[in-house]
Amino acid sequence: MPFVVPNIPTFSLFTDLAAAAYRNVTPVQFGSISRIGSSIYATGPGGTVTLFTAWGFMAGTAPPGTSSLAVAASGLSMIRGNCFTTGGYARAYADTFVLVEEFEPVGIAPGLSHSGLTDTPVSGTTAELDPGPTAVIGSIVFKRRVHSNSTILINHETMVLGYQIVALDNYPTLTALVMPITPGNAYRWWIASYQYCQAGGPGTGISNISFDIDPVFFAFT
Repeated sequence: MPFVVPNIPTFSLFTDLAAAAYRNVTPVQFGSISRIGSSIYATGPGGTVTLFTAWGFMAGTAPPGTSSLAVAASGLSMIRGNCFTTGGYARAYADTFVLVEEFEPVGIAPGLSHSGLTDTPVSGTTAELDPGPTAVIGSIVFKRRVHSNSTILINHETMVLGYQIVALDNYPTLTALVMPITPGNAYRWWIASYQYCQAGGPGTGISNISFDIDPVFFAFT
């Protein structure tokens, strides 16, 4: 099926004493809708907070004859951004993007015979050892990570004296990626959001989003 509901949630939060998350940062689902994002803030004299949230799906092995992977996610976003300072600095940011991880299978390299824990060159051939000293034959190992351009939802920055605000409901949001692939390699995609707030001196930055993602399209072509 070209449309699926992602089934792997993840998040990563960094904050210091002058910053925090207002609500639970764990991605949630409501039926076929998958939500990413949260509400974070930073205040002076030196607050910083970053948050990564995502829903992922193991797309599996690229079939023979395919050359690309397409992933597209759309839905509606609630966006609340706020950034103000009186004599300091404040920053508020949020975006969404597609992230794809590529894995390659671990097998016996040409010219090797496998016995126990070692690969031994076959007589009269040239051989290369398999990648990774702890790789297990038949498993997969990480190869690379590719991400799409960011769809920016909040991008505020204020210095010395200023105030910026955005408030949007049911905002149509789309993020997509088409990338070259290698048949036989495995792929896992993520629909992700990155949020960031910083404040120095008397100021506050607030990044508050909820991206409600419809079932995600993906296809090997």
